[in-house]
Amino acid sequence: MMWLVMVVLTIIMWASTGLLYKAGIPKEKEEHICLKYSVCIGIVFFAVALVYLISRDEPFTIFESAVRYWPMTLFGIVYAIVNTVSFKGYVYNEVTVESPVEGISGGTSTILLIIVYLALGRVDSIFTLLTPVRTAGMLVILISVVLLSIVRNKTNRNKPQYQKSKWLVRGLGTLIFPVLYSIIDALETIVTGVCLDTTYGFSMPEGDSIIIVGMEYALFALGFWIYIFYKEKKMYNPFTKKSAPRILGALADNVGIVFYSYAMAINSVSTDPLLAVYPVFVMLGGRLFMKEKVSKSQYILLLGIVAGSVMVIADTVF
Repeated sequence: MMWLVMVVLTIIMWASTGLLYKAGIPKEKEEHICLKYSVCIGIVFFAVALVYLISRDEPFTIFESAVRYWPMTLFGIVYAIVNTVSFKGYVYNEVTVESPVEGISGGTSTILLIIVYLALGRVDSIFTLLTPVRTAGMLVILISVVLLSIVRNKTNRNKPQYQKSKWLVRGLGTLIFPVLYSIIDALETIVTGVCLDTTYGFSMPEGDSIIIVGMEYALFALGFWIYIFYKEKKMYNPFTKKSAPRILGALADNVGIVFYSYAMAINSVSTDPLLAVYPVFVMLGGRLFMKEKVSKSQYILLLGIVAGSVMVIADTVF
């Protein structure tokens, strides 16, 4: 019963994250919107890292740990940059579309894991990891994303806001932003695994990753805040009603991670497949609360992405 409660709470928090991030996008154009999102997120990350730093029993030296666990330090830099850029997805895409595409990180991380294991010689053949169900799930995701980008590019081609940026209606189009996020989210799985692995990795204490990435993101956020002040000639105040959804979204994301950790500790086998469907609840929220409307063909392809993600994750954990 407790496991199910944790799973439900995680779904609520992560679905709320997407809806809140989208709610933080103003109807009128706002300069440096991505940087402002990262300033808000940096504040939350810094607060969480500070709590871990104060409450931990083991000594922690930021500079020594940053060198000792250099893959996590490097990832923190990449994460801060790519995550900031990926917020453009909430500007160009409906949250109904954004969340399911971001959710392909399960399939992306599996592909990256296969590459890493092959490079390290941990597996003899790629077919050891590419099971039929997992392969089918990856193909479903790939086909659904490609077809979705084609459908959306045709729909967006004649919209005025895309006329000056033709690349937004070519290739993956605006889906490039959630795809970028899915890659960085998948990379987090790989880096965390390498750093925490006691046999082949760095035997890194779990809290250290939160502290390192949180502090790095906070530094980037401070730099972004100074840059915004330099460009706009006025200080950006993240503690306003306008920016509240951005900070609340970051809080919901971090609280969801806590619930997720408890759920995984109780039942790691069944947690991920169930959580893979949380974008469906974001889609419902986008329709009910934000009055978003996408075509039936897009809904079908979005559900295909979710189904493919479930196939990949379910076959990974079982």
